[in-house]
Amino acid sequence: MAVASEKGSLLDQWLAKSAKEFIPLQASLELTNRCNERCRHCYIPSFKDDPERILSQDQWFRILDQLREAGTLYLILMGGEAMLNPHFWSIAERAGSLGFHLSMITNGLLIRSEGVAQRLKDVGFSALTFSLYSLDPEIHDDLTRVKGSCEKTKRAIEFCKDAGIESYVNCLLTSKNAHTVFELYEWCVERGLDAKVDPVVTSKFDGDLEPTLLRATKDQLREFYLERARRWPNSKPKGFANQFEEYVCNAAKGKCAVTAYGDLLSCIEVREPLGNLAKDDFQTLWNSKIAEKWRNIKFRDLEDTPNGKAYNHCDHCPGMSCNEKGKAHSPVDFINELAEVKANL
Repeated sequence: MAVASEKGSLLDQWLAKSAKEFIPLQASLELTNRCNERCRHCYIPSFKDDPERILSQDQWFRILDQLREAGTLYLILMGGEAMLNPHFWSIAERAGSLGFHLSMITNGLLIRSEGVAQRLKDVGFSALTFSLYSLDPEIHDDLTRVKGSCEKTKRAIEFCKDAGIESYVNCLLTSKNAHTVFELYEWCVERGLDAKVDPVVTSKFDGDLEPTLLRATKDQLREFYLERARRWPNSKPKGFANQFEEYVCNAAKGKCAVTAYGDLLSCIEVREPLGNLAKDDFQTLWNSKIAEKWRNIKFRDLEDTPNGKAYNHCDHCPGMSCNEKGKAHSPVDFINELAEVKANL
């Protein structure tokens, strides 16, 4: 089991190699802003698509062709809820035919039968990541604001697992569900599922701070990491050695993202468009000054970082900081607090 592990995967190694050559090995496609849940922690400002800007099937096909030509291998479909895009199945089929390693982040509410799960398998999905925040329906459904969503997501996981699709669980650690995450871990272990619990709740992309009110407290963070390390000793955060001269992230290097309207982004969190792939050439945008700006941020360029050993646990995200405080070169307070917790376990 890879539950609770922070060790680098083969994908991480490939991403590191591709980053040196600016090959976008991994691309995330936001097929739509629409969603059938209303998660309290969601970073999307609006769950509506602008009818004047939504892309046609052919425009999505053009984007897929450009990404494949640029060297993208791993394609992640997401939203909103990706399956709400009216062209979802044709986009997925096209991606599968182009040889992408196809995956999706989903709440699973539209995977209502074995037949839907099998169709996902048949069109080429290699992996699905399900958003599940607690086994307690009251907690999960309160976070998603959709009654019955917990049981529907669990059922979808079973359908896809039975269909032979590699399935993962992604859980956001919040002040509301912190006391239930290890029950969720155990449920995943029993079913042979890999699980990731992420404590980083971000603001909305437009700077709205409401989601950040759900962030786990310092005590909850400490208890989470201590208990996780007790169960899985290799999961204890190790930090990053000698990161002063390192680039802070893989944005505009080994990965990229595309919005529901075709805007090419350095990554999901960085919302400054490089241009629009529905009409512009990928390589022209990828070699632009905007892309260069985001890909060249190093730890040495940062301000307001934590001191001492916490510095090497500072997992700064320029996009997150830009969205939340308007400063790409300054970690948000929560990231520094998280670094302090990890450094002092």
